[in-house]
Amino acid sequence: MNMSQAESGPQKVSRAPEPVLTLWLAALVPALVLGGLTSAGAFVVGRDEGISALAGSGLALLALTFTTMLHFQIRMTEPWLGMGLAFMTYSLVIGLMWAAFLVFDETDWLVGPAAAAGLAAGLLGWIAGHMRGALKLREPLYDDRVERD
Repeated sequence: MNMSQAESGPQKVSRAPEPVLTLWLAALVPALVLGGLTSAGAFVVGRDEGISALAGSGLALLALTFTTMLHFQIRMTEPWLGMGLAFMTYSLVIGLMWAAFLVFDETDWLVGPAAAAGLAAGLLGWIAGHMRGALKLREPLYDDRVERD
């Protein structure tokens, strides 16, 4: 059969969600909740502590969202190139966070332990949500061929 005789019937379209965006949303929600709760608790202690915790959790969410969006852009590259680019994005985020901490070091309102607590809360929420999302994400590779087709 040549290409001109190929069937032109209906094509099956995958309804599976985009895994990068699914994992991003699964990680974002718990990180926002945990960062928000930590910030609310820090506001009980004081205004500067609450703002510092918000800044810390915001910095964590910004950095982790940035890497997720970069990984979304490179998801279809060769595996060796994807691994190299992923390593470079994490290195870039570490450098950007270092620069942010240097800028925030000169401020009077930033309370270090509260900012660290907000950063840790955002990070732990992100990790927990990402792991939960990855475990619930369906991998069609392991499905039965009859169900998959």
